[in-house]
Amino acid sequence: MGHRRHERPRKVKNKGGIARQARGKLPKPCPLRESYWFTGGGMAEEDFLVWLRERLAPDDPAVILGAGPDDCAYVSLAAGDLAFTSDTYVEGSHFTSETPPQMVAAKVVAATLSDLAASACRPRWVMLSLCFRRGIGEAWTRSFAEGVVESIRRFHITVIGGDTTSGENATTVSVFAVGQPLPGGPLTRAGAKAGDALVVTGSLGGSILGKHLNPEPRFAEMQALLDYKLSQAGRRTLGAAMDISDGLALDLHRLARESGTGAEVVAGQVPLSAAAQTLAGKSGNSPLSHALSDGEDFELLFTLDAEAWEGFGKWLATYPGSASLAPFTRIGTLTSAAGLYLLGPGEAREELTPSGYLHQW
Repeated sequence: MGHRRHERPRKVKNKGGIARQARGKLPKPCPLRESYWFTGGGMAEEDFLVWLRERLAPDDPAVILGAGPDDCAYVSLAAGDLAFTSDTYVEGSHFTSETPPQMVAAKVVAATLSDLAASACRPRWVMLSLCFRRGIGEAWTRSFAEGVVESIRRFHITVIGGDTTSGENATTVSVFAVGQPLPGGPLTRAGAKAGDALVVTGSLGGSILGKHLNPEPRFAEMQALLDYKLSQAGRRTLGAAMDISDGLALDLHRLARESGTGAEVVAGQVPLSAAAQTLAGKSGNSPLSHALSDGEDFELLFTLDAEAWEGFGKWLATYPGSASLAPFTRIGTLTSAAGLYLLGPGEAREELTPSGYLHQW
C-alpha cells in the first residue's frame, strides 16, 4: 500500500527519524474526499482500499498509523514480548467459490487467532494480504470486507495493514496476526512431560460439515486454564499446548515430538462430535477415525500435570462463567517412550498413525 499522490506525506530524512516520530508524532493523512476515488469498470484496487480504509479506522491507542495509504503501519509499544503467527487460505482448499464471502472472512480471521489462543496470547493486530480471483466482483469483495470488520469487532483487534492484488485462478487470503502473552503465558508445544494428562476442549471430527467455516478460538477456555495455573501458588500445572488444525493424531505427534515424549490415547475417551457420527454414516469410516484425522476442529490440545488435572475439575466448578466454556476432556497420558498408541477395550493397544491433513506439492 504505497503513498498516494494526493496525500503528499512528509519525507523522513533518515531511519532514526521514524523512530523519533513514532510515538504519536507522525503526520496524519488528509481526510478522504469523494474526488479521490478512481472511476472505471468494476471496482478498482484504489476504490476498494479507500472504501475499506474508512471501515478500519483504528481505535487502539497503540496504533499510530494503521491500515491506510502508507507503506508501513506504526505501532507504539511498551516493553514486553510479542507473539507472531500467520496462515494462508486458498479457494478450493479452505473454502469454495460457493462459500459466502462474509463466512470466508470470519474463518480466516478466527482460524488464525486460534493459534494465539492456544499459545496463551491476547490478539492485538492483524494484517491481511488478499489475492482476489480476477472477475470475482465488487459485491464479493465488499461483503468479504464487511465480514472482516465484524470479526475485528468481535475479537477487539485492529487491522493495521496488508496488501491487495488479483490473479487468474483461486482467491487467496493470508493473515498475519500479532499478540501479547497473557499472565501465565505463553505456552508452546515443548513443555509437556511424561505422566502429564493429555486434554482437549470441545468435540472432534466431521468439521467439513460446517465447523471448518465457523471456528471458535478458545480464548475463554485458555483464560480459565491460566487462571487455574496462577491460583496454584507456583506448582506445575500447564505443560504444552497447541490448537488442533490438521487432525488430532497428526497434531499430537507434533506436540509429543517437540516435548520429547510419546503418548497414549484412550479411544473411548476421545469426545466425538455429532458431525463425526453423521459423516461416518456416509464415509464408511468410524466416528473415531474422523475425530483423529479430519482436522480443522480448532480445539485446544494441551497437557496438564496429572495431579493438577485431578484438582482442575473441582476448581472449575466454582469458576465464574464455567457453564459457558467448552468441556475439557482427558483423552490420555504422555509417556517417556516415543511413539503414539491407541488404547482400546481390555488390553488392546495399537500404534496410532499420525494421520491428518497435509498439503501436497
